[in-house]
Amino acid sequence: MTQQALTLSLSPSQNILTLNDGNAVQQTKKETDWIVIIATLVSILSLVISFAVAYTSNLRPANIQLCFGRNLIFFPILIDIPTNSQTIKGVGFNLPVTFYNWSPKGGTIQRIRFVIGRENHDDKFYDMTWTTFVKITSVGNFDNDNLAQPIAVKGISSVNKVIRFDWISEESNSFEVKPGKYYIIIYGWTKNTKKPSLKHKASLIIEDKHCTTFNDYVAASTSRPIWLSLDENEKPNQLLSRSAIERLYEY
Repeated sequence: MTQQALTLSLSPSQNILTLNDGNAVQQTKKETDWIVIIATLVSILSLVISFAVAYTSNLRPANIQLCFGRNLIFFPILIDIPTNSQTIKGVGFNLPVTFYNWSPKGGTIQRIRFVIGRENHDDKFYDMTWTTFVKITSVGNFDNDNLAQPIAVKGISSVNKVIRFDWISEESNSFEVKPGKYYIIIYGWTKNTKKPSLKHKASLIIEDKHCTTFNDYVAASTSRPIWLSLDENEKPNQLLSRSAIERLYEY
């Protein structure tokens, strides 16, 4: 018996259905690939955000900055030496300083230097290291608190200190208290490096009355403080009109 081979053939409608099924599979695969890509990107972005949050919350190093108070206080230094009846003269400075750290990690102020110079005066600047921390008394004078030493500044915190700087006069480099505009600069070290990591500037004006008061204190062998305003605090209290307020302070 001769068996006839069966030949299967697809109708045109069946061919179209097969092609459509293939296109649908390819389309579904493309959509799946895009979903995988988007999910991967979201995962990477979430990982980056997690690292950024961890860094800002726990790993970011201390970022200590400083700013000045409203005033600089200066006063005569008079030290009697009994052995030869000599009096050492100089000028002391008390400067209120705020150290602040907005990083979660704490840091340390290793040392501070104070520089002061008169505007347009022979390029002469007096460079001083800190000597003591002081505190103000109930009558407005200053008493030594303790020796100046490294200051620990915790994370997300601030520390307020009144720092004393002394310039002891000698024959060739005495501090000249004269009227004029002065500039002061504070340099601070947060690490044991050669150059400072902190720097802050301010200006002040020593008037004739301040010089007269200072010389009177020296003559009387007293060491009372003289308060000087810094920067915009030099302006006295004043009665102003509304237009003057807007002109001076409004945007």
